[in-house]
Amino acid sequence: MPRYFLHLRYRDGIDGLAVDEEGDEVASPADLREHVEQTARDLMRGARLGEIPDWRICVFEVTDEAGELVLTLPFAEIAASRP
Repeated sequence: MPRYFLHLRYRDGIDGLAVDEEGDEVASPADLREHVEQTARDLMRGARLGEIPDWRICVFEVTDEAGELVLTLPFAEIAASRP
């Protein structure tokens, strides 16, 4: 099963990137966006981190096992699509 790494960009610069060193196994590349969207929703709903006062400024920078960027997902897109 493919493994993807959901790196969290929460401000500009190298200090503003939380690197995902474990990654998540996702059944297929077609399921990746939904997995990343759900993870973003979960973070916005439950996580309270002092470093991140506003989740809408965050972006997931998703890479594959080879380190290639395969998806960039701004949390603002997810927040705007919430019912």
